[in-house]
Amino acid sequence: MARIPVVNCDTLFKITFAKPVGPLESRQRKSFRFLTTRSAVLVVLLALPVVVYAIVGSVAVWQIGWMGWLWWLIPAVWLLTWLVAWLWPVRPSPETLPPGSGHWTPRDAGAAEIVQRYQKQVDSLSPAELTDLHFYLSQAQSLARDVSRHYRPDAPDPVTSLTVPEVIAAFRLVADDLEKLVLESVPGSRLMTIGHWQALAQAPKWIRHITNTVWAGAILLNPLNIARYGSSRATTDRVAAGVQSELLATVYLRFVRQVGFYLIEMNSGRLRGGADAWRATFESEPGQNGLSGDAVTDETRGEKAAPTSVDGSVEIALVGQTSAGKSSLINALVGRSDARVDVLPATRAIQRCQLSLEGQPHTITLLDTPGYGQAGATAAQAELIESALEQADAVLLVLDAHAPARDADKATLQRVRDHYRANPRLKPPPIIAVLTHIDLLSPVMQWTPPYDWREGTSPKEISIAGAIGYTHEILGEFVADVVPVCTSDDEQRQWGVVSNLVPALVAQLDQARSVSVLSAFERALGRHRIKTLLQQATSSGRKMVLAWLQERAGRS
Repeated sequence: MARIPVVNCDTLFKITFAKPVGPLESRQRKSFRFLTTRSAVLVVLLALPVVVYAIVGSVAVWQIGWMGWLWWLIPAVWLLTWLVAWLWPVRPSPETLPPGSGHWTPRDAGAAEIVQRYQKQVDSLSPAELTDLHFYLSQAQSLARDVSRHYRPDAPDPVTSLTVPEVIAAFRLVADDLEKLVLESVPGSRLMTIGHWQALAQAPKWIRHITNTVWAGAILLNPLNIARYGSSRATTDRVAAGVQSELLATVYLRFVRQVGFYLIEMNSGRLRGGADAWRATFESEPGQNGLSGDAVTDETRGEKAAPTSVDGSVEIALVGQTSAGKSSLINALVGRSDARVDVLPATRAIQRCQLSLEGQPHTITLLDTPGYGQAGATAAQAELIESALEQADAVLLVLDAHAPARDADKATLQRVRDHYRANPRLKPPPIIAVLTHIDLLSPVMQWTPPYDWREGTSPKEISIAGAIGYTHEILGEFVADVVPVCTSDDEQRQWGVVSNLVPALVAQLDQARSVSVLSAFERALGRHRIKTLLQQATSSGRKMVLAWLQERAGRS
């Protein structure tokens, strides 16, 4: 069986699944072109001689005696086509790469690697396989089993653990996307049959038979045409096979991409509320950050899909040891004298404070948690901290830069990790380590900010860089970033909050909103279970009675 030429697909998979995306990702799943710009240019170049002959006209060419000169245009353009194909290699296309999603959890990212392995098989597949409907169905079934096994490794048959609504919703979402893809992106799709698609595998063979017949006649008329025939075989045949290869590979990659995405959504449990509830949360219009404040009506059932009640707000928990500077950091962030929080060393309860950032339309709430000692949090403190962390969409771990004891902080972060490992349907919040009191780093008497701790060479800059490096070494597996600040009560000595911390915080807000969206979605699906069950039972009973009455009326 012939194999399709390699289309440099190794480079196609260097982009990982974990790349976060927002509403744009849902639009990319719906917008797709079968022919890339490169393929379209190559097709146009292949057809260009025919277009030129059609315009000039065979009769006119014979009359003016230019046929000999124009005949050389064919091998010249074909050579140009081959050069373009060689100099313009296949590049990764965002439309065929596997999608990532901002709300994906670490477990989902692991499942995405399975989907990626199936895509990497494309170089070993033949045109006959890539145009066989049964092959696509078998690939989808095999992929479904492998993804389900990833989520339920201990189940005898992981597929049987899926709920019926999840499976139906996945079928519906895949079918809707593929239908839209074909109707909008395939020329003449309303007339295309399965036979037409299968015939695509034989297209190069047909083209070769036709061109060979034409060339045989041309060589009989003029033996010199054998040179042109050789140039055609060396150039156009390779280019045509490459375009076919690229087209079929793109379709296969796109198919696995779509199916794999919804298999991940299905096995994660996010489709158990139905396709409409999923779309209402994760496919809202840009500007709503994937959120919908109102319940979505399912027109097919006449019932309400699970609503999301989040409006894009984010809650950020501040945790850290006693006197690390959490309250001072909040005061520096808020920057208003009428909103200053208590700076006593032992905050007894979670305190809330609103933060407004320029260019951020949604509410940001800071949660100030009780400080803990170097030995760790007491039972009461741990309960409050865990409550705040469960609510938090992001975490600021406040660390005293000149106090190197980090065991208690590491234990707190491990508690966060354990919570999300026990709840794999939830997305862990991004954590930023904030180093305070950097003015007390050696040399203590020197304090003339700003400091460039990345490239600077002054003693204070070297000390700051050392403190950041030490924090990365101890806590790097837990935190997304480490930021130095000075939050002294003397505003003249404050530095780094606006220039360092705020940009780092803004960079993590999309991830934090994804955490918020997913948490709200899971809470919404868990609400009103008894009420939903009663509504379903009532609706089922009503329909059964109506069906019985209609049957009785028909018999009479």
